[in-house]
Amino acid sequence: MAEYDQITVATKRFIARDRKKLVDNIFNVSPLMAYVKDSLKEDFTGGRLIQENFLYDTLIGAPYAKGATFDISQKQIEQAGQFIPKTYYTNISLYKEDIQIFNKGDAQIFDIVQSRTEVAYQNIGNQLALTLYGEGQGQLAAYWINAVNGLAEALNDNSTASWNGQTYSTYGTITRGGAVGAALNSAPVNVAGAIDYPQLEENYGTASFGAIEPNLIVTTVLGYSYLKEKFQAQQRYESTTDLKLGITAMKFNGANILKDRYCPGVYLNGTPAGGTLGRTDVVSNGLMDTLSGVAGTVAPALTSTGETLWMLTAKKPYMNFYITDDPEFGFGFTGFKPAQNNNTIAGQVLFGGNLTIPGPRYHKQLYGITG
Repeated sequence: MAEYDQITVATKRFIARDRKKLVDNIFNVSPLMAYVKDSLKEDFTGGRLIQENFLYDTLIGAPYAKGATFDISQKQIEQAGQFIPKTYYTNISLYKEDIQIFNKGDAQIFDIVQSRTEVAYQNIGNQLALTLYGEGQGQLAAYWINAVNGLAEALNDNSTASWNGQTYSTYGTITRGGAVGAALNSAPVNVAGAIDYPQLEENYGTASFGAIEPNLIVTTVLGYSYLKEKFQAQQRYESTTDLKLGITAMKFNGANILKDRYCPGVYLNGTPAGGTLGRTDVVSNGLMDTLSGVAGTVAPALTSTGETLWMLTAKKPYMNFYITDDPEFGFGFTGFKPAQNNNTIAGQVLFGGNLTIPGPRYHKQLYGITG
């Protein structure tokens, strides 16, 4: 055993009262996750599936001459997508000795139970933030079937690859291009270079239908910088603060542009100098290792090197975030439970729900933005 020096033995530690809180050096704030939870929440009250109804055709009709015979045949014009609620957890395990003998009273620098619980809630929110941009079909890898049905599969057309290199022939179990035609299509755009103002304007227009227009544009930190550097000098943007989220944004055609470190791009999914593909973020690494069951699993690679950008009509019913009304699975805590044969106690923070986009045409996915 090492012997302590005289200063260590004889001198108390000084810890300022306002320094007892742990400084967070790993988590990022996801404005998209904050927005869907705050503004797009729908209670899931039970059932096998979440069903989203949509129109995919119109009725028979046309100008006619007096005395003409009408076509009175029936057509089916309605259909429904179905989504399985997905479940997430973050675990907290502690020794009873640590919290009942050692980490208590005046001996506490910080409360380890409170600290671990706060981290658990942050972690499950960040797990969701990362997977919102992905898929829940298990097409990229079998384990992805456990994740929410994210934007990569929702905004696709079964022809053009999404940012993760995949095309999705179905959405909500409905086949794209089948009986419903193009009703569930939103073709991704591979910019494969620098983005310019006409591209931004034209793709915004593609996702706009009358008064229904994208109200949220989400990109990476680097993607946000590209837009600001290119266009703010031309006064095409104005700075604003989302009062609900407390996040500074720029506006474009009335839509708030937000930067999200969990949005796919070279930081999370590329190869930085001296880095390893898809292993650049400790929260992403933890998610990938636990989701796959294999340590060292990398995050999905980019189809085209660069940043992604998402134009979203983030309002109901065009985008919905379902959360179960169960107290435990609705971002609740199970409480600590004792393990067998030792003094370990464990508890979990839980989520049950899913993301649904009944109308993909009201949204747009762009990727491969390098400047």
